[in-house]
Amino acid sequence: MALLSIQDLRVDFTTADGVIPAVKGLNCEIAAGECLGVVGESGSGKSQSFLAALGLLADNGTARGRVLFDGQDLLTLGQAEQNRIRGNVISMIFQDPLTALTPHLRIGDQMAEVLSQHRGISGAEAQKACLDWLDRVRIPEAKRRLRQYPHELSGGMRQRVMVAQAMLLSPRLLIADEPTTALDVTVQAEILDLIAGLQKEEGTAVALITHDMGVVARMCDRMLVMRLGEVVEEGATDAIFHAPQHDYTRLLIDAMPRLDRPDRTRPLTPVPEAAEVVLEARDVKVHFDMRVPGGLFGRTVALRAVDGVSLTLHQGETLGIVGESGCGKSTLARAVLELIPPTHGSVAWLGQSVDGLSKRQLVPRRKDLQIVFQDPLASLNPRMTISASIAEPLKTFQPGLTSKERKLRVVEIMERVGLEPALFNRYPHELSGGQNQRVGIARAMVNRPRLVICDEAVSALDVSIQAQVIGLLKDLQADLGMAMVFISHDLSVVREISHRIMVLYLGRVVELADRDAIYGAPQHPYTKSLISAVPIPDPRLERTRQRLRLPGELPSPLDPGAGLRFLPSRLASGQRDYVPRLDQVAPGHWVAEHDPLEAILAAG
Repeated sequence: MALLSIQDLRVDFTTADGVIPAVKGLNCEIAAGECLGVVGESGSGKSQSFLAALGLLADNGTARGRVLFDGQDLLTLGQAEQNRIRGNVISMIFQDPLTALTPHLRIGDQMAEVLSQHRGISGAEAQKACLDWLDRVRIPEAKRRLRQYPHELSGGMRQRVMVAQAMLLSPRLLIADEPTTALDVTVQAEILDLIAGLQKEEGTAVALITHDMGVVARMCDRMLVMRLGEVVEEGATDAIFHAPQHDYTRLLIDAMPRLDRPDRTRPLTPVPEAAEVVLEARDVKVHFDMRVPGGLFGRTVALRAVDGVSLTLHQGETLGIVGESGCGKSTLARAVLELIPPTHGSVAWLGQSVDGLSKRQLVPRRKDLQIVFQDPLASLNPRMTISASIAEPLKTFQPGLTSKERKLRVVEIMERVGLEPALFNRYPHELSGGQNQRVGIARAMVNRPRLVICDEAVSALDVSIQAQVIGLLKDLQADLGMAMVFISHDLSVVREISHRIMVLYLGRVVELADRDAIYGAPQHPYTKSLISAVPIPDPRLERTRQRLRLPGELPSPLDPGAGLRFLPSRLASGQRDYVPRLDQVAPGHWVAEHDPLEAILAAG
């Protein structure tokens, strides 16, 4: 008997444009201990199917059919009965951690509430359990994180908190809705190992909703492919990957970038040798004062979010920036755009220094310098339609456009990023996570800027749309000579779009080279570890691969000696403040000083 059986599930939403069918008669089963992968593009009904099962649809949504859990129909339960099940025997990892976590509650209080509500555990025992799970999902300074609020954590850290909270009670069914979207590849690998361990040890059933076919290849026993609210293919994972029957399934598999297939990487438009320098940063540092325990009132220490990064970006060039959550990728982007003031260093845009300029003086320059943020829901105004959000930059920088001209420009850019014109009057909460991400891209591109910083700009997109957006970015770059800084934890995507790649670790550069050198002959152990953790969309290959696992937990950026993780010889000699040298090992290929891999593994 199946643990979960969904029978003829139909989900409809009442909107200003009429009734929208989101799920059209879904039938599926999940047995105890089984992992079912649910894949499909944004708006295919993946998430809404399982939100309906848990009674978590928006107010304008209705569900019909049967959702049997252990023989009990969840759709017929009252609110109190649903609350006893949710978070206890059924847990869900939500796609958007910022909106799923309560903003005014500390992380520890939110996690402890689950233990108190369902198991009657509180106090020191609850705190110990919460701390244990934060450690298991590799959050640095886990004890301090328990006292922080969601907005004080990076996107990746918030996602790890969601995973830890969902797994606190070892549920019988875990619904994981894009559980690793915002995570670094090394942490993603650890989280997937945790979920797989729970599945094996506790007999937990897992419904894995994802657009990452590499994750499906690694984790899932069976998979079903959804399109426009309907299942178009279902079967064993190996069989579908190696002999897909439906054209749509083949499209999803073929659109997935693969590190093991460099021959499939689309060539980039070369950057001319005499190309204009669009962005130049020299020795940029961003330090924050943090209060930590110590003494009667605590003490203040410097958090070195960015600790001496230099870069030069030319017209028509894309610089990819990779590294784990907390390495300073997003902080560096905000510093070079003067969204936060650098503690030290200099920044020049289009040959003009912006050091010391006021916000008012920076406004005219921002037409040519745009950013696509990591979290679309946090950067879009919930009270504005998506068309109004996209049109807002036009009103600011091109006030001479008529209302009709603005509308035409908005519709044009919406279509170019894969948004249907029918969504023109929708609000952010009425769109899927991937659709909202596309709104953010359209908003940044509508004025045709000279430089765009993409901060995890395609992380929430399905693989087919991701490929389209990357193609769009490349086309815009070729047409306009636009420069890009492309920040991502997905190294396979970074390879597709970047001319050069910078690897950051705790605010410092550990390797910088063109993309072929980085992926073909990585020199730094950290780079090698990141590449080895990228999943490959082939079940037979992925389940037999060996990853390079670096010893120990991810160090805290508050630890002065953390930057010497790959130079333990200096750390052992007491030189905790030593800054590893950045050496040029080949033309254009720079690598931070490090000990041999054997010594690093032995020191761990």
